[in-house]
Amino acid sequence: MKRSFQAMLLAIVALACSSHRVTASVPVGNPNFDAAATSVRRLLGELVTADTTNPPGNESRAVAVGVKRLEAAGIPFEVTEFAPGRENLVARLTGDGSADPILLLAHTDVVGAAGQDWSVPAHEITERGGFLYGRGVNDDLGMAAIELEVMLLLKKAGVPLARDVILAWTGDEESGGAGVQWLLANEPDSIQAELVLNEGGGIVLGRDGAPARIQLQTAEKTYQDFTLTAYGPTGHSSVPLGDNAIYRMSRALSRVGRHRFPARLLPVTRANLAARASQEEGGLADAMRALAAAKGSLPSAALEVADRDPILSATLRTTCVATLIQGGTRVNALPAEVVATINCRILPDESIAQVEAELIRIINDPEIEIASDGEFGFAAPSPLSGPGPAAIAAAAAEMWPGLPIVPFMSRGATDSRFLRAEGIPAYGIDPLALTEDDGRRAHGIDERIPADGLRPAVEFLYRVVIELAAKR
Repeated sequence: MKRSFQAMLLAIVALACSSHRVTASVPVGNPNFDAAATSVRRLLGELVTADTTNPPGNESRAVAVGVKRLEAAGIPFEVTEFAPGRENLVARLTGDGSADPILLLAHTDVVGAAGQDWSVPAHEITERGGFLYGRGVNDDLGMAAIELEVMLLLKKAGVPLARDVILAWTGDEESGGAGVQWLLANEPDSIQAELVLNEGGGIVLGRDGAPARIQLQTAEKTYQDFTLTAYGPTGHSSVPLGDNAIYRMSRALSRVGRHRFPARLLPVTRANLAARASQEEGGLADAMRALAAAKGSLPSAALEVADRDPILSATLRTTCVATLIQGGTRVNALPAEVVATINCRILPDESIAQVEAELIRIINDPEIEIASDGEFGFAAPSPLSGPGPAAIAAAAAEMWPGLPIVPFMSRGATDSRFLRAEGIPAYGIDPLALTEDDGRRAHGIDERIPADGLRPAVEFLYRVVIELAAKR
C-alpha cells in the first residue's frame, strides 16, 4: 500500500465528516426505531417460517411475504421468476437523479437443517436467553428483513432522495447465485447502482457484548472445485495389482494435503492486519504488525505465529483441501475408478488456471485426471475508500464513536462477486452485531442472533442509507 491503514482510515473519516455528510445528529425523518425493530421481528419470523431451504429454494414464499409489505407501503416493485417456484424481488424508491442509485442486496434462500440436531425447531423463530433462534436469522433473512424495513422507514418519512434506493431479494445464493445472475443477464438496469451493500462483513461484538469493530468486507476469495480421477485395472481382490486406483489417489491427495500455497498480502489483508493488531495481545499482535509493515518478503517468524491460527493462515494464502472421495464397487473387487473433489478458495488476484497448474505440479502424476468444475465467479476487490466506506464510517461514528473499521476479505463467497465483476463496488456490512462464535453458527446447528440487536441494526443501516442517498 502507498499509505498506512491509519492514514487511509483518517481519509475515510475525513470524507465522512465533509460536506457530503448530513449535519443533523438525528437521522432525517426521526423514525421510531423501537417500532421498526418490532416490525422486523415479525417479518423475520414470517421469513423463517417460509422455509426457503436450498435445494429446492422456494424463494417465492419469501417474496410473497415481502410483497405484502411493499404493497401496503405503496413502494413500486417487480417480481421475476428465474426457475419454477424461485423468484427475485426488486423494489425501488426514486430519488431526483442527481446521483446514481445504491443497491441493498440480500438473499432469501437458506441452507438446510436436515440431519442437524437443533435444540429448537429450525424453521420457527424461538426466543430464548436473549437470542432469536431459527434457520436464516443470520444468513441472510435478518439482513433481508432489515433492508426492507429501512425502505419502509424512508417511504413513511418522505425523505428527499438524491439517489434511487433499490432493494433486491435474490435467490440461490447458497448454491451458486442463479437469482442475481438472472437479473444481471435479463434485467441489469433493475439493479444497476453506484455501489452495493450486502452480507459478508458486519459488526463484531466483543466478550463484553459491546461492538468491538466493524469488519468491512471489500473482497472475497474465489471459490473453485476441482475433480481428480484415478483409474486402475480391475479383477479379484485375491490378486492385488500394483496400479491400484485407490493407492494412486491416496498418493495424490497426500501431496495436496502437505502443500501450502505461499502467503501473500493484498491491500485489504495488509490493512486488516494493521487494524487488528491494536485489538490483539502479545505475540499475535506483534506478528500482525510485522506482517503489515513488511515491504518485501514476509518475515518468517511473524508468519510462523500467524500460521498457528487456522483462520488467519487461510486469510493469507490460497487454500485447497480434499472434501469428497468415492471409488470401488465391492469389498472383494479391485477398484476401476476413484474420484475425489478438491475445494479451493483462491486469493482474488490469482486465476483459476494458475491454481489448476499448481495442482498438476503438486500431484505430479499424468495418470491422474484433473478438471475444474465450471466457474463459481470471480471479481477483483472493491476500493477501500469512496462513498460506501465513508458513509459507513460516518454512521458508525454517530452510534459508536471510536469504533474501528477494519477492511476484511471473506474466505467464503457471496453474491457480491457478480456485482464486482460488473464494475459495481460491493461492501459486506451486515448491520446485525454478532460475536464471532455466533457468526460461525450460520449453516450450522442453532443459528441465532441477539434479540436486542434488531433495533441498533435498523438504525445503523438507516443512517448509512441516509448518508449515501439523502438529498443535501
